[in-house]
Amino acid sequence: MVLLRIRTRDGTERLECADGAGGGENDVVKTISDVKDLISKQPWGVPVENQSLSLDPSLLLRTSSENADETKTKTKKEVVVLSPRKTLKSLQLKHGDIVYMTYPDSIEREVTKMRVNVETKPFGAKRTIEEMISKQVRIGRQERGNVASVSFCGHAANMFQSYVNNTLGFKQSRFGWLYGTKTKRKKEKTEEEKEKEKSKDASSKKKEKDEEEGKEDEMITELFADVIYEPNQNGNAYVAHVDEEDEESQTAEAIANAMGYERIGCVFSQSDVDRGDESVSAMSAHEVTLCAKLQAKYGKEFVTVIVVQFEDEDEEMQVTFEAFQVSDQCVKLYEDGFFELDEKTGVAKLPASSSAGIAKEEKEEEEEEGSSFSNWGSHTKLVKPVMVERKDVTEVDNDFWIVAVPIKDHTGTAQSGFPIENRLHPPQTADDIRSAIQSRSATCSSYAEKLRDFHLLLFLSKQMDKNDVLAIAESTNDYIDGGDVSEGYKVLIDAIAGIA
Repeated sequence: MVLLRIRTRDGTERLECADGAGGGENDVVKTISDVKDLISKQPWGVPVENQSLSLDPSLLLRTSSENADETKTKTKKEVVVLSPRKTLKSLQLKHGDIVYMTYPDSIEREVTKMRVNVETKPFGAKRTIEEMISKQVRIGRQERGNVASVSFCGHAANMFQSYVNNTLGFKQSRFGWLYGTKTKRKKEKTEEEKEKEKSKDASSKKKEKDEEEGKEDEMITELFADVIYEPNQNGNAYVAHVDEEDEESQTAEAIANAMGYERIGCVFSQSDVDRGDESVSAMSAHEVTLCAKLQAKYGKEFVTVIVVQFEDEDEEMQVTFEAFQVSDQCVKLYEDGFFELDEKTGVAKLPASSSAGIAKEEKEEEEEEGSSFSNWGSHTKLVKPVMVERKDVTEVDNDFWIVAVPIKDHTGTAQSGFPIENRLHPPQTADDIRSAIQSRSATCSSYAEKLRDFHLLLFLSKQMDKNDVLAIAESTNDYIDGGDVSEGYKVLIDAIAGIA
């Protein structure tokens, strides 16, 4: 499928042209005549005989009388109107290219989508200062995140940072999904709030008590991450590209759910690459918009954890985990289209020097533009102006969006030391199943408890039927209540692991 952008005086429309890559020859667009025919069938289209197409933007400067000539005309320079017999291949038209179209002024067509809703007012009507202020988007900081804290299973966190530090040497970004549980509890008063309450007189306390009666207790959410799933990924010094919809990722999601977990966040490492003098914020524009995208998709309690390396006071390198969310306002502006984003990824576009896997033509185009703005800097670029500290701006300091989340640690129950998937080494083998089961023989009373390891079960799904593995995963969640894996599964797994 080839996407052409049809630009007119009324705006730009998208035209999806079948290229026959799927094997079918029906409705394949090969010539300009085919393009015109396809345009005429769109809701925003115009009749074929009224279309004038060109690759020259000067076409849009022509008058209606000039548009009647389907060969050549002159404005300030010669404009060539595309012949219907020309092929897309001969014109070297590729995915994302712009084709300019004009048509007589008498033709009325429906525009697909208005980019801006313009408020209509009667001629001469005035707007008050209050009305003007109400229309402005003012950026503010959010003091607290939507979760009280995120707690990491110590073993899972150590396995992730150890690989990033010792194997990758913080030279390449690494990404993982966090699976765990959520708990809600009543919000406790802070020490400051308690001190204020002590200083109040009896009448004020009684009044507040009467007001609070009948109100529901304010609840806060705490996250507990027991598993880090590292999907198949293509990483470089700046970013790790992952496919959320591949088969293994879907299987991993199903196994985690069967174990009683849900996706609660993500974790990625920042490499030690020099991001320039502007990189003073904890997160780049690319990372801020990624967080906004994921919170918009998975909910306001989704967290992002960054693993970074830093030099301490003794000039020794240390590794730390930092948890963040972006503000609710940031997510709302992301959904409303305020941020300058890459159309393919939905996040701030990567610089050409860091874009692994993107087309060579796109890199060259970015380099030619020579933009001084860097999405690795400390500011995020917007396509619509907002107000920050009484100034209209289109670049906002990333610190306005970021909300820190406290990190804790706990001992998880879903780790047995089984090797992690999709790593350079060590590889996962059937011998590792035997080692994991035998290592837990002294501490685990049931077979289900011995198998309660996410990475082990994901490996088993490649050796057994996936539905059987999901049933086993559910059993590992029920062992506390006396449940266990069925005898048939025990025999099968022992045979795979080589346990006599």
